[in-house]
Amino acid sequence: MHYGNFTIYAQNAEAKGEKRLAKRIRIEGRICAALVDALLAKGCAVSVNDGEEWTVKRSTDKGTIIGALFTTDEDRIVARDAEGTLLGQWYLVYGNDGYDVISDYSANDFAEAIWEELRPVIDKAEEEMA
Repeated sequence: MHYGNFTIYAQNAEAKGEKRLAKRIRIEGRICAALVDALLAKGCAVSVNDGEEWTVKRSTDKGTIIGALFTTDEDRIVARDAEGTLLGQWYLVYGNDGYDVISDYSANDFAEAIWEELRPVIDKAEEEMA
């Protein structure tokens, strides 16, 4: 499966013989894609801030959203409903252990439900990196 910049950087790391780095990047991509899938499945419009600018604003296109991720060391994903109401935010930090790419998220019922939905993916990734 292709995860935009994650796939490109993982392939580059693998070509250099950096297998653990490639594995971590792929895991980050898989978790970020699962987050985007969960938000889109709930009918959210998703915005991406790369720490400097809003690179995506209120998109429902998975390819566009995934393509905007992993261009800097961190991203913030914001989800809104159809009326534009803020539902939650997720802070992504790249380069740690992979499974911990979601560094923080909003303290509300919506964001907590998304987190619980992602737990199996995150738990599996943590096992893979052990």
